[in-house]
Amino acid sequence: MEKQTDPVNTGKEIHRLCPLCGADNAKEKPSVYSKDQWIIKKCARCGLVYLENPASYEELEEIYAWEKTSLQVTEEKKKKESALRRGVRVIERYKDRLVRRDKLIDLAEKYFPAGPVIDVGCGGGEVLDRLDKRYIPSGIEVSKQLSRRAQKIAESRGGRVFCGNALLGLDSFEKDFFTAAIMSAYFEHETAPREVLQKIIRILRPGAPLVIKVPNYGCLNRIVMGQKWCGFRYPDHVNYWTPKTLNKIIKETGFEIVRFNFGDRFPTSDNMWLIARKPA
Repeated sequence: MEKQTDPVNTGKEIHRLCPLCGADNAKEKPSVYSKDQWIIKKCARCGLVYLENPASYEELEEIYAWEKTSLQVTEEKKKKESALRRGVRVIERYKDRLVRRDKLIDLAEKYFPAGPVIDVGCGGGEVLDRLDKRYIPSGIEVSKQLSRRAQKIAESRGGRVFCGNALLGLDSFEKDFFTAAIMSAYFEHETAPREVLQKIIRILRPGAPLVIKVPNYGCLNRIVMGQKWCGFRYPDHVNYWTPKTLNKIIKETGFEIVRFNFGDRFPTSDNMWLIARKPA
């Protein structure tokens, strides 16, 4: 099988090098979290856990698009989920409704200056629509169906949405254009995360923040739940980040860490949040 790090226009599964350090882990034993034909490896050099043979962008768009597979994934997880975990999930949902907090929007209000904002992996534009009116929202989305929804929202406020993979989408925006960027529930899907960060830093203005939300592979929930952990999705989750590996790739691509405290990566939370910025 051909070795590639860039999955654009392959039309087939890829043998992938470690996206963090570039090591070839072909000879390493597959993780117990591998499933069916999807092979998960832990890099012997840097420790990143990743999908070694991801589907191409085209397959993810046409076959494994989230709007096509989400119902099936939800039903499968419900069948596997323990009664205790279901109870915890209900309590968490009730708590969120009671407090009525939207952490992403709260962070935007605190850290984003007014101006154009880009959401990489914007889905149907739900976040773009919730952003305050002082922001001009744009986005990138690989799903044709979802990008059409997002485009209507962005266009009504002076922005635009690129339909396609992030590498091509980021190239379509000019240098030093955006005042902030969002990657929420996206970075775990990206087969070329280092290249994407390098392109994002190009289009951000000096000092502009980047907010990232990803599943935390290092959380206690994953250790307890094992293969039933909600952070596993095949084949569209291709990177399984921990606080250590996420911190490493952010710094190595030229960003400064603004906030990544204990509360942002709480051990019992399935997700973690990181705020970085392009150096001023």
